[in-house]
Amino acid sequence: MSISSTVQSYLERENVHYHLRHHPYTETAMTSAFAARVPAHRVAKGVVLKDEEGFVMAVVPSDRKVDIEAVNRSLNRLLAPATQKDVKILFRDCQAGAVPSLGQAYNMKVIWDDSLATEQCCYLESGDHSELLEVDKESFVRLMAQQPHGMICH
Repeated sequence: MSISSTVQSYLERENVHYHLRHHPYTETAMTSAFAARVPAHRVAKGVVLKDEEGFVMAVVPSDRKVDIEAVNRSLNRLLAPATQKDVKILFRDCQAGAVPSLGQAYNMKVIWDDSLATEQCCYLESGDHSELLEVDKESFVRLMAQQPHGMICH
């Protein structure tokens, strides 16, 4: 499959250059990091959260867990993990479980962890289970510039 059409169109619109990094099939962002031989703290995973207002994607390093309480405090909401059914509907051009960490490409509010901005590059799920997108630090920060951020993981 490779990169989702939604993500590819979004990156083209935003004029972001990226490289695809192929790796053996994996199920999680953490195992994708291992398979692609990149540091897990440089792989951004997207976790979809939901409340009565709608969906939010929390983007954190793959070797960390989202601190939902910190997200809720930052956004003044009562978010909880979205269901797999919701995620399948939202990311219909992606393989099940391969959520790109660019929720804004899907018109979803995003909150991201500050630690991701300290890396020289960042890797993102592309929408399948065997490719990561590599973007440089400047591109990642520019893509996330309009999104709230903070310390949202542990």
